[in-house]
Amino acid sequence: MQAAGRPVHAVGKVGEMFAGAGIDGVHPGATNARAIESTSRLIDELDSGLAFINLIETDQVYGHRKDTQGFHRALREIDVAVADWCRRLEPTRDMLVLTADHGCDPTTPGTDHTREHVPLLARFAGHEGRRHDGALSDVGASALEWLTGETDPELPGSSFVR
Repeated sequence: MQAAGRPVHAVGKVGEMFAGAGIDGVHPGATNARAIESTSRLIDELDSGLAFINLIETDQVYGHRKDTQGFHRALREIDVAVADWCRRLEPTRDMLVLTADHGCDPTTPGTDHTREHVPLLARFAGHEGRRHDGALSDVGASALEWLTGETDPELPGSSFVR
């Protein structure tokens, strides 16, 4: 993204996950509420670029700790935030992608990651009602194409923009 002149913003632990590489701005997100607040502010402030958000409590606090009530509350808070973000985003300009890198079902035995399919929800112009059953790497390829109009055959994944 940076090579294409698009700023990359990290919310929560994303900056740490990538050791700061490829990140232009780091924003608070030690809790889901802070990450949601930072994301809402970025939606209002950014003209272009990528905001990469991690809602850490959903995984670390509720999923691994088997706190089904907390997990339920977190999902409800995320639902409210996503509805708000969808109202704020410009559908012909902005893309919203929600996904996860692993499962963490608080109702299963043990505290490890779980093996269910992770969600991949995308909202952008021209994508209404389509289904995508590809790989997680397709998110990066799609974001690159959406933000730059280009694809990169060196990157894994296939864009679902078209």
